[in-house]
Amino acid sequence: METISLKDSNYFSKLMLNYINQDENLKDFYNLFPTKENYIKQAKNKLEHYKNREILVDQVSKQLSHLDLSKKQQNNLEKLREKNTVTITTGHQLNLFTGPIFFFYKILQVIKACEELNNEQSEINFVPMFWMATEDHDFEEINHFKFGDRIIHWEKEFGGPVGRLSTDGLQKVFDSFLSLIPNGKKKTELQNLIEDSYLSNDNLTDATRKLVHLLFKDLGLLMIDGDDKELKKLMIPTFEEELIQSTSFKKVIPQNEKLEQLGYSIQVNPREINLFYINQNNSRERIVEQNGTYFVNNTSIKFSKEEIITDLHQNPDKFSPNVILRPLYQEKILPNVAYVGGGGEMAYWLQLKEMFDQFEVDFPLLVLRNSLLIRTEKQYEKQQKLDLSNEDLFSNSLAITKKRSINSSEIAPKLPELEEELKSIFERLEHLSSLTESSFADMIQAQRTKQLKGFEKIKQRLVHAEVKKNEDLLKRIEQLLNDLSQQNGLQERVKNFANFDYINTQYFIDFIEDSLRPFDFEFIINTLKEEL
Repeated sequence: METISLKDSNYFSKLMLNYINQDENLKDFYNLFPTKENYIKQAKNKLEHYKNREILVDQVSKQLSHLDLSKKQQNNLEKLREKNTVTITTGHQLNLFTGPIFFFYKILQVIKACEELNNEQSEINFVPMFWMATEDHDFEEINHFKFGDRIIHWEKEFGGPVGRLSTDGLQKVFDSFLSLIPNGKKKTELQNLIEDSYLSNDNLTDATRKLVHLLFKDLGLLMIDGDDKELKKLMIPTFEEELIQSTSFKKVIPQNEKLEQLGYSIQVNPREINLFYINQNNSRERIVEQNGTYFVNNTSIKFSKEEIITDLHQNPDKFSPNVILRPLYQEKILPNVAYVGGGGEMAYWLQLKEMFDQFEVDFPLLVLRNSLLIRTEKQYEKQQKLDLSNEDLFSNSLAITKKRSINSSEIAPKLPELEEELKSIFERLEHLSSLTESSFADMIQAQRTKQLKGFEKIKQRLVHAEVKKNEDLLKRIEQLLNDLSQQNGLQERVKNFANFDYINTQYFIDFIEDSLRPFDFEFIINTLKEEL
């Protein structure tokens, strides 16, 4: 296993790079930085204030009651009842068949962090938790995954919380997918996963919960669905304040302005009311207030102030937090100490601390998830033969070939010297022009500009010619980067786990878990060896 810096990968924002380097200007936007010592400190702080354990455990137990829990899951569920137990959490959309591979990285990093912390001390229990984004309504973001050069796509009309979506129609989608995989152990395992999850459950929440359970049950992972009336009862005072006072809007806007003043882009913008309303036909629409009347966007539903507060107290499950309030909901109901997420997630969490403080909810450690590039032994051999550094794997084939061509060219090193000679000639001409009329000086200056532009074209043509000489090299580098899915982005954001060459799914999961470093911030590169 090897690593490169996140900066050298060229895929992380200035905000994330400055955050992991603990830039002084960002310290007001979070509580504690996620060092291993601060996990313990944060846990002690959380345990002093946490009050919802009984309701949490009852509801998680109820949600998981239809699953055949592993011994490790049962132990973690029992630990959750204990007063010295906290969680480390990650969350994700209900992507079809997990979506891109980083889904695995987030979950396995949470699991591994808990294991390491539990092994090193016994004062506090750490339990891994997966938050299912069942209330998200952006179906277009989750209804596909990539396999090879194909997009496996689930077409369906739906506009409400995706967790409530019927799984009707998925048999045909997965039959098409499985037809692309050669017969063998891998195909049989994937088919069993699909049949036991998507094809054995009526809605996407239950199907995804079962899939996550089948993949990670032996590692003790627990799952939670926030689309739960009893859990939302805990948020009634918060949601009421949001409806009446627009608290989150008032607290997040100043944070956004401060981040912008520091030169950072804003990930999400709050609305005056950051709640949706889920009506009887399962549509999920924004709540807006105008002159004391509350409207549900794109519907005929409207409330007076008194009516909407009454509805909130009677039917809290109809009220759904958006991206601004969802983190607060999560941290309110869980004894959570750290949230593991990608760069985009971390960026919007950094906008929220003042809101957390206002609602008197502990702000968790923000942990940028590990990034991992997986290569096969054959790909590693190709990388060595092509003399590519690990950093080269995060570039593109043309840029690498240009650099290689210039470095090996006999002509290219002489061009800077010739360019300086050309400039020197015009400097001497400009000196002579000062001895005569100004129009001569203007002509020389115009020629200088023209000739230097021409020289620049010569250099570009030379690079093009040198690259053409190395056309075979270009093709081989391009092929390797395409095989790694690195040519136009990151592998982890493109490839689904079914794309990788493995015989046994558990072996693949163990390989990923072993590769991850939950308390480090570097880009990990590891070689997947053939199974013995």
